[in-house]
Amino acid sequence: MQKKVAVLSDVHGDVTALKAVIADSIKQGTDEYWFLGDLILPGPGSADLFDLITGLQPTVWLRGNWEDSYLQYLSGDVNLTDPGDVHFARIAQRLDRQLRQSDVDKMAQLPISQTLESNGLRFGLSHNLPNKNNGRELFPTNGQQNFDQLFEFDSDLDVAVYGHIHQPLMTYSTKGQLIINPGSIGQPFDFWPKLWADLRAQYVMLTLGDGTIEVEFRKVAYDVETELNLAKTVHLPYFELYKELRETGRTHTHDVPLLAELNEKYGYVDEVRDYLKKQG
Repeated sequence: MQKKVAVLSDVHGDVTALKAVIADSIKQGTDEYWFLGDLILPGPGSADLFDLITGLQPTVWLRGNWEDSYLQYLSGDVNLTDPGDVHFARIAQRLDRQLRQSDVDKMAQLPISQTLESNGLRFGLSHNLPNKNNGRELFPTNGQQNFDQLFEFDSDLDVAVYGHIHQPLMTYSTKGQLIINPGSIGQPFDFWPKLWADLRAQYVMLTLGDGTIEVEFRKVAYDVETELNLAKTVHLPYFELYKELRETGRTHTHDVPLLAELNEKYGYVDEVRDYLKKQG
């Protein structure tokens, strides 16, 4: 029997984009959902994101590197002399107040990869590599040998599906196995500026037959102003950076000089230090 599977990834806190993708997937007659991780941050979504994904009853729900970073932050592992650490801790601090313990527990229990059989095909699903949910190994400009790593732990896979790079992709292993990346719901990216200007939310619809697969890359427009208004409502730290992200696609997660400037301007180092002391 034919089955439609919506593959979602890399929401990064953009609840408005996620709602738009879910609405579009329902219109397409989706039977099943696979979610590849990075649900949270830097956007304003919190417990509502967990409710939305839970409501889909996904067959696959993976833990991304941003979930790992949040769990690391909860352990108190924050370097207050590192502007990037302060940035993450400050946006995570806001999330602390809005997540339920059940959300945190769910996050910690999620796997980083999963293998399943569906309609006669064997799928390997991961956020990045099967044994590593961070890094740059699977960027589209990398060599063939990098992509073959998706099959190192299970050479019988027919299809590998991964997230993390924020860029839709379809390619093949050296042996001809299919490799798919659905792109990103909340932070679409492209190396080519004209293509990067298209900031619609991205996902993939798989139509599975009896041992067959069709791949449709979908893009969904949504109301960016609604998302920015939500960010204002929850008093999202670094709002100007989030506004730039929503309007241009640019991120400043690793822009140390800019983060240091904003941390000093808004007193974020002191805020994070005081918060960690209270939590400790």
